[in-house]
Formats: sequence, structure tokens, C-alpha cells
Amino acid sequence: MAEPETLLQLGIDAAREGNREEARNLFSLLTRQEPDNIQAWLWLAGVAEGPEQRRAALERVLELDPTNEMAIKGLQAMGVPLPQRGGKRPASTEAPPPPPPQAPAKPPAAMTEEEQFAAELDSAFDDYDALPRAAPPPRTEPPPEEAGKLPPMPPRSSPTPPRSATVPARDEDEEEEPVRRGPSLLLWILLGVIALVLIVLLIIQLFFPPGGGPGPIPPTQVVEQPTVPGAGGEAATPEGGAVPPIGEVTPQPGDTTPEPAPAEEPTAAPPAEQPTPEPAPVTPPEQAQPAPVAIGTILQADGWNFTYPNQNYALSLGSQVGNFTAEQGRFLHVLVFVANNSGTDQPLPRDFFVLKDAQGRVYQARPEVSSVAVRPSVNADVGHETPIPSNGLTTSVYLVFDVAPGATDLMLFARNKPDQGFVVIGSVP
Repeated sequence: MAEPETLLQLGIDAAREGNREEARNLFSLLTRQEPDNIQAWLWLAGVAEGPEQRRAALERVLELDPTNEMAIKGLQAMGVPLPQRGGKRPASTEAPPPPPPQAPAKPPAAMTEEEQFAAELDSAFDDYDALPRAAPPPRTEPPPEEAGKLPPMPPRSSPTPPRSATVPARDEDEEEEPVRRGPSLLLWILLGVIALVLIVLLIIQLFFPPGGGPGPIPPTQVVEQPTVPGAGGEAATPEGGAVPPIGEVTPQPGDTTPEPAPAEEPTAAPPAEQPTPEPAPVTPPEQAQPAPVAIGTILQADGWNFTYPNQNYALSLGSQVGNFTAEQGRFLHVLVFVANNSGTDQPLPRDFFVLKDAQGRVYQARPEVSSVAVRPSVNADVGHETPIPSNGLTTSVYLVFDVAPGATDLMLFARNKPDQGFVVIGSVP
């Protein structure tokens, strides 16, 4: 809920810019939050829609402060008899008898700058109401940064579970020590020493075998078989023929050496085709019946986490934002929290959210109007058209919907998650 001082200042700014409807909405909201706020009732009287609303506001001021000079002068200027101290009007409209002579009253205390401006504004509106009505002049467009205002945004926080009450809170100014990753320098030195010892042992095994004997026989050395002495010192067969050395083949006449057949290369089997899964059907928004969830519940859709964090973060602020005019009748400003887990830096998709009222009417978001109404780091982090980093951190996004007057129980839900949603506002005036 917005602070009373913030609502009062927003209403004063709107009144000074000439936006009476927006100022009247803000002062009415403030008087509902704080029924005893005299400043709010005085400003509401200054931007009242008609004499009856102005008289009711001034009479409320006198109920709270029977000696308030601004309220007394305002009612006298309207020709309304002043109410009695008990809050009831006199039964007769005749002038009361003159009071007995009293000591001279003390001079009134000096009015503040805001009270002087309220008195001047009230007088100006009285003159304006006395003039004949004519076609309204062209509206002076307010600066984009002043269009559509919401209560100040709470500090951004990452979607982490709440801290247990038994765990002491850590000082925010204390810097966290960066986590070390990878092996340390000492581990690298130890691994290098082990590798060097293994290499030395391998060299000793190869060149200095155990026992000091000769090394292994090379594979190309051939050991001759013992022969039987014969003529010429050659090995003799029983028939007296010479025996060729082992490993040597004597070719015979007519022998042919068969050539090896070329090996067949294996043929790779074609990969089996995988069936493509069909996407699940999406329920049209007009047929969706989302179940309401608690405010602050985190939901997921299409790689995005989203939630509606506060029941007062939806507000109807008239039918004009910058150069844009509501086609349905009213602009509804909504603040949501999202976290981008899609893997791509991108704005929140234009048709991601859907707004549906109890009458079954569906409303789409207006990103171009959001870009005019948003004030980054004041009423939201970003607008609807601003890219959001894919880092999983919570970011507040300013949404604007064009809704019809008289809509009730407006439900906000994701187009691709139509089974759950948030009731953001009970009714639109």
C-alpha cells in the first residue's frame, strides 16, 4: 500500500497540472485510507466534481476541525449554513441571533504554501463552475515520466526462500568471500611431483632390468635349430637332401601365391527416425477458467517465473496516458514480478499475460502504453518492451491493460498456464 504522503504529493502534482480526474481519484483513495486526514479532504474539495461533493468534503473538514477557516469560508461562499458542533445542520435557515460581544479574536495563523494553493484552487474552481459550459480545450499532454503513477516499488529481491527466524541476519554491508574454484597451486605441485616419480621408475624398468642380465631378445632375432652334420656342414634329411633354415620357404615349381581378398567395409545402418512429439493443445483464453491462487504465489510458464506480489499493485488511472486513449474506456495499471529463465535476454512476450473479468471478457496488454507510463526504478524496474536478462533474478514489470468500465473480479493469468491466476482488482469504476 502506498504511503499517505506519496498519495498526497501525487494528487497535488496532478491538480497543478490540471488533471482533475486523476487528482480526485488519488485524494479519494487517501481519504479512504485515512478518514481523519484534513489536508486530503481540503484538496478533494478543491478538485470536487460538483457542488455536492465539495460541500460534503468541507463539512467533513469541519467535523474534524470546527475552527478550520478554509472550510468555513468555502461553505460561506457556497451559501451553505455552517453545521453545529454536534455535526447536525440547524433546523431553520433563518439567520441566528447575533452573538454577544467578545474579546477580539487572535489573528489567524499564517497558512502554509499548500493551504494557500488549495484556497486559490478552490476559488478558481468556483469561478469555473459559474461560467457556462463549453467544449473542453485540447488536453495538454503531460511528460511521459509523469504519466500513470503507482505506489513506490519495493526493493528488488531474488526468488530465494525466506530466511528462518532462528538464523541471524547477516550484515548487508559485509562482503561475501568469493568461492574458490578449481585445484589449488599446492595440489598442482603435488601432482607434478608424482608424475615425475612415475616417469623415473618407468625409465629404470626399461634400461636397468632387475638382476643386471641382458635385456629382452628383439623380436627379429631367429634362433637356429640344431642340425645333423653332413656334407658341406648343412643339415641333412634322411634322403640326404639339404634342409632350408627355419623360417625360409622354398618355392616349388608351379606354385602361385593367392592374393588376399579385399576386406568389405561395413555399411552403417541408417539412423531410425524419431517421432516428433505433438505440442499439447492450449486452452483459448475465452474458455479458460483459472483457479485463483494466493497473492505472492510463484507460477511458471514458458521459461518464466511470475507472481502478483501485492493486492494494491493494480490501479485504474483514467483513460489517457500520453498520446494514447483507452478504446475500451479505462486504463488499468498493474505491477508484476517476473524472472527470466528462458536462456535468452528478451522482453516479456507481448501476449504472455491475459486479463479476464467475471463477465467473460478478455483484455490484452498494451506494451506501447506501458513504455510511456513507466518510470524506471521509481514505479517499476522496466516497462513491457524492455529486454530482461536471462539470469533468474526477480524484475518488476509495469503492465497496462485497456479494460471496460464496470468490469469486476479481473483475473490475471499466463496464456500458456490457464489453470491458475491472480485476482488483481475487484472492480473498475
